[in-house]
Amino acid sequence: MPSSQETAYPRLKSSLSAKELAAIYTPSPDELMLSGRVTKSPVSRLGFLVLLKTFQRLGYAVPVADVPVTITRHIAMAAGLKSRPDAWSAYDASTSRKRHLTIIRQYLNLQGFGQTARQLMNEVMADAARTKHDLVDLINVAIEELVRQRFELPAFSTLLKASRQARNEVTQALYQQVVGSLTQEESRQVNQLFEAEAATHTTPWQQLKQDSGRPTLTHLQVLIDRLKWLASLRLGKAALQPIPDSKLRHFAAEAQTLDASEMKALPMAKRYTLAITLLNQQYARVLDDLAEMFIKQLQQLHHRSKAALAQYRVEQQSNTDGLIATLRDLVVRQRMVGRVK
Repeated sequence: MPSSQETAYPRLKSSLSAKELAAIYTPSPDELMLSGRVTKSPVSRLGFLVLLKTFQRLGYAVPVADVPVTITRHIAMAAGLKSRPDAWSAYDASTSRKRHLTIIRQYLNLQGFGQTARQLMNEVMADAARTKHDLVDLINVAIEELVRQRFELPAFSTLLKASRQARNEVTQALYQQVVGSLTQEESRQVNQLFEAEAATHTTPWQQLKQDSGRPTLTHLQVLIDRLKWLASLRLGKAALQPIPDSKLRHFAAEAQTLDASEMKALPMAKRYTLAITLLNQQYARVLDDLAEMFIKQLQQLHHRSKAALAQYRVEQQSNTDGLIATLRDLVVRQRMVGRVK
């Protein structure tokens, strides 16, 4: 599972330069005036300012006790207050903090993360999950939209849970789409991939997962035989066409990590989808290998032809020079005969 560090989820930096502290965490005159109006004690005022500046930076509230000391000290100095690290636990648990958060949301023109924001998050992730598979991408899309629509960001765990659910729902729908397109005969062919052959005691699935080898002329027949074998097994191509490449790559990569017994243990819809995806990927890979080999052979043929032509010209140069000399002598003699006449 991805961590918040892998996403665009805002986090507080523990190490900041003086320039960054001044630019990001210095309260403005309006913010200082606001803190004076809504608080009564110095501790409450500093707590409000730290909460305001960190909320402003992150888009969500963090306990003041968790804010790096360098940030708290800078805000205290800018406001002419004394830093009180021993008071933050009590402030974070107080009703004053809750009241301050309401004021801060209004000041920043942000809506709290409630049912409306949750619905927006789920809709955005569900839409993104149709073309993206990485949870990081789904989380980043949701963060961008929540920020754009001026919503407070939820806890990272909320985003992570929602992204997993969105991806799972889309993936399950794709599995059902694929399995619903297969005939009984095609389903039987897929199942046979996981059954060991009596002669070799290996499964076709094991053979399918093997690398096709280097695309060289010495492996040409091997590649052709493998292509014919895969062509006889190739199933469900039409069902895979609407599925984005990012999803297909993930399905094939997952299938590549599973052996026959593990594939048989999967739910039917997922088993068929992964198997068919890998079949089509391996077929395409062999075609690419053959095409690459053909192109290389043509390039080599072209280079050999150029070299042979250059060698032929060198070998025929003396004959060419002789013919030219003979032609020159004939022309000279004709001119001399003409002058005599």
